[in-house]
Parts: sequence; C-alpha cells; structure tokens
Amino acid sequence: MKDLISLIKHIKSALVSMPVRMAAGVFIAIFIAIPQIAHAGYVVDIDSPDGPRGYGVYIGASAEQLHKKLDGDTNIGLAVVDAQYLTAEDIGSLKKAGRRIYTYLNVGSIEDFRDYYKTFSDITLAEYENWPGEYWVDVSEESWQDFICDTLAAQYVAKGVDGFFIDNLDVYYMYPHSWIYKGIVKILQRLDDKYHLPIIVNGGDTFVSQLMDENKQDIIAGINQESVFSTILDYEKGEFGEQTAFDRKYYTEYLARAKKEGLVVFMIEYTNDMRLVDKISEFCTQNGYKCYVTDSLKLDGNVE
Repeated sequence: MKDLISLIKHIKSALVSMPVRMAAGVFIAIFIAIPQIAHAGYVVDIDSPDGPRGYGVYIGASAEQLHKKLDGDTNIGLAVVDAQYLTAEDIGSLKKAGRRIYTYLNVGSIEDFRDYYKTFSDITLAEYENWPGEYWVDVSEESWQDFICDTLAAQYVAKGVDGFFIDNLDVYYMYPHSWIYKGIVKILQRLDDKYHLPIIVNGGDTFVSQLMDENKQDIIAGINQESVFSTILDYEKGEFGEQTAFDRKYYTEYLARAKKEGLVVFMIEYTNDMRLVDKISEFCTQNGYKCYVTDSLKLDGNVE
C-alpha cells in the first residue's frame, strides 16, 4: 500500500507509518481471546496505524484506568483518550514505547458535566437522544469556534497529544444548514492550520460526504465510523445486535469512498458476539481498515 504520508496532509511519522484504512496491504488481526461470557469485558483489537498493534478508544476511562490498561502494554499502538482529565505526565507515560495518543474533542455537542458547559449553554440547540445531559451546539457561533480552536485544543496540545479525534459532526445531519457546515469547516481548518496534527472525524458521514464532494477532505486525516456491523439495541442495558443489511451497505460504501479519497479508515464496533467479530475481522483485513471492538458503551477499556 502507498505510504500514507504522501497521501495525507500533515500526517507525520506518528499516525500513519502504517497502512491504515485507505491503503492496500497485509494487515494482521490481533485478538485478545477471552471466554465468551455475556458482558465478560473482552476487547478485540484489529490492527492499528502502527503496524500489527492495536487501536483502542478509551474516552470514558479515567487516568487510573488508562494506566491500568496501557502501562506495560505493547499491543496498543494508537489510543484515543479524553485529555481534559489527564495531565501532561499521564500522556507522556502513555506515549511510551512509541504509542500515539489522540485526544477526544467534542465539536458538535456539549455535555453538562464539562466545566465550560454553563458558558455555552445558551448556544445549545436540542438534547442529544440516548445521551442524557448532552446537547447539540451551534457550531456557527464564533465564540464556540474560538473556544474549541484556541483554548481546548491548545490545552491538549500543550499536554503532548499527537492528534485530534473529533466527535459529533452529525450536528450537520441534525441541522443541515449551510452555516452549520461552514462552521465545522472553519473549526477543522483552524485546527489544521494552527497545530498541524492529524484529525480523525468520528461519525459525521453526512458532513464528510459533502467535504469529499467539494474536494476539501485534505483538512482531515481520516474517519472513524461506529456500528458498521453492530448496533446498539439498548443504551441503558448495554444490549447489542447486528446492523441491518441496508445500513451496513451504506456504511461500507461510505468507507470505501473515504479510502479512495485518501482518508484513513477506522471503525468502532459494539458487540459481544464472537461470530460477528469474525465477520468484522475479515472485512477489515480485506479492506485495510483498523477496528476497535468492545462491549463497553463507556469506552473505558473494559477496566473496572
């Protein structure tokens, strides 16, 4: 597969030294085999952007849980965390052995537990379904753009993160207005121009599709799509099922297009069905995608 550095703008040797989503190459599927018990807490890691090393998304994990999960680990090569609740020392420690650390950055919504919630509660749009205490936010507001780009992102970069994992750009799907789209583009462009770090967009397929239509995808490094093969049946109980054939077809075509357009492709799947995990593994191996499979909606690395 082609060297991702030549395909993805600003991707340093950090993120894409390995053929991630958009490259054609041989990928090694790594599984942590654990007895199949309901909600046993196993995690399946299918390759990563650092060669045959795992990809993990641990945005719900505390510093203590992250250290318990990753200190001494040599399998996880790329970990996504929430840097707001970590120190520079934490991140430095987690980066040992060449591991890349990306930070979660919620651009399209805001949670009421964040210490800046009250400052921006007046620009929220509506409550976020299935996630109590979280609200869609008007990304066209300059005050929000400035805060994301000049305050939050700057704090995280100062702590030593290697890239951004941008979430909830589905705000454009919920509010398909030109000013919402332009607001997101402004944020991503400012992040790219100011920090020159890889940007991975989680979800936001409607937004990313338009970005590709306009040939502007070079402002991001890649995408992460949740629930291509799996689906969440009950958020409170943590019950999972299999994605419909119709939706799976849509997502697989979307991922293929993103790869063709030069974007790195990651996936997160929520399941405790090892039969489905086998399908996911085969799909990722065939297409050169990276996937993190978990049965924890908390995304805490299954660390109690």
